[in-house]
Amino acid sequence: MGRIVQWLAQYAVSRYYARMLAYIHGFNSCAASRTLGLLREVFPQTAALEYPSGGSFSENLGTLRTQAENVSAGCAATSPLVLAGASLGGFYAAQLGSLLGTPCLLLNPVIQPALALRPFVGTQIHYYSGEEWEFTLAACQSYAAAPDPRSVCLPRLVVIGLADDLLDPAASLTYWQQDARIHTTADGHSIARLDAVIRDWLATHGSGDCV
Repeated sequence: MGRIVQWLAQYAVSRYYARMLAYIHGFNSCAASRTLGLLREVFPQTAALEYPSGGSFSENLGTLRTQAENVSAGCAATSPLVLAGASLGGFYAAQLGSLLGTPCLLLNPVIQPALALRPFVGTQIHYYSGEEWEFTLAACQSYAAAPDPRSVCLPRLVVIGLADDLLDPAASLTYWQQDARIHTTADGHSIARLDAVIRDWLATHGSGDCV
């Protein structure tokens, strides 16, 4: 009986570790983000994909694609890559997902960065390093060239915090409702925890459903 209980416990844990997760941070953030810490509590091997917040859309997408492909190349066939991203990182995860055919966990993703980032043009203070840097108008406007990632059918879970005070939750709901599974929470722009819905989706997303 004891061996059966031990086997069941190991199987329950393995469901969550059967995926290779790669996380993309948000605007003005980095791999030290709290959200990455939350993911690593469940998926300790979560990879961090990084980009300079001041870079252009095309340059950043190319940088992230190379990193994602390198992570994917190291995945076993039984450990498919899943992309996750928060805020602007969610935007990039959606873009990469459509390019690579990779399932995506999108946490309060930006949907129109050329508009959403316009108020941040100018001098910024990095959240973690405290260093000053410039976000240029040209970098902001480069996002207008981003294609619509919804044109590709993929398993997606979009988590929307209904108390988000940086992005409009209603706009995100409208944008994604036909092309992703939607999970709303009482959180603000940052999620407080990985709840059961998020964990279960990460464990079972590979069923082949588009949403």
